[in-house]
Amino acid sequence: VGRVAAARAERWLFAPGDARRLAAVRIGLGALLAARLASGPYPELATQPEALFRPISFLRLLDRMPSPEAVAVLQAFALGAAVLATVGLLTRFTLPAAWLAALPLVAMTSSLGKVVHNDVLLLLCLVPLLPSPAGAAWSLDARQRPVARPGPAFGWPVRTAMVVVAGAYFFSGLAKLLHAGPAWVASGNLRWVLYASSDAQPEPNPFALFVADRPLLAHLVAAATLAVELGFPLVLWRPRLAWLFVPAVVAMHAGIGLAMHLDYSVMAATVLVVLVDWPALADRIRGQRPAPAGRSGPVPAEERR
Repeated sequence: VGRVAAARAERWLFAPGDARRLAAVRIGLGALLAARLASGPYPELATQPEALFRPISFLRLLDRMPSPEAVAVLQAFALGAAVLATVGLLTRFTLPAAWLAALPLVAMTSSLGKVVHNDVLLLLCLVPLLPSPAGAAWSLDARQRPVARPGPAFGWPVRTAMVVVAGAYFFSGLAKLLHAGPAWVASGNLRWVLYASSDAQPEPNPFALFVADRPLLAHLVAAATLAVELGFPLVLWRPRLAWLFVPAVVAMHAGIGLAMHLDYSVMAATVLVVLVDWPALADRIRGQRPAPAGRSGPVPAEERR
């Protein structure tokens, strides 16, 4: 059984894919990375006192934050490379260069005593694109080339990124169960988190208090959160379920933003970029091909083959 399952998973992962789908993921994730690099707090972090430096991972090689001059050069280089990768110029070089230059900058945000994971999903989803022919379509690199035919080289990077997204949410839900068990839903855990978040803000947060003041609603929200996170891998098995789980994840992050003022918009945007089949959506809007039987809209993720 295990060998059969592994063989099916391998066939799915390395099935032929559309070069445009890979290009859409490159453009979306590249634009997200460029936006984060342009708006990140890296110059301010570079001026933090040495006493506040709590490095993670490879930043433990340093005694303090990188100098403001080094950060400015690294940020400019990473931003420029990310923009070039987004438009598809020298993609084989610029995409890995942007990712490598962004890595220490993102690590700086988690080197003050608290791990900040807002950009982690974005960086992880970019990893399978680094060695891929992501510039084979919808790029300046491909403007003089014939349209690339579907092939495994265009399929596995996108599907690997889909697995990364599904795993991120699944293991987040699993961690809740392992650390708190059913009490994460059945107790007043979420209510007190929302009360504490509201108290920590300059003024009472009406969105947080609306849920916290209603125990039954708080339990339902907690249960729905756990169900969405644990059930997210189902989209890999039944892509049509993306119509349910992708909006649910976006709504979950929007709710967190309203109730707790925590910005996970990059995570929500990453889910949209990776899970939605943008070329199929564009074709469907232009009416280039009819919808397959039993469907009423654009395919949010590739069907298993």
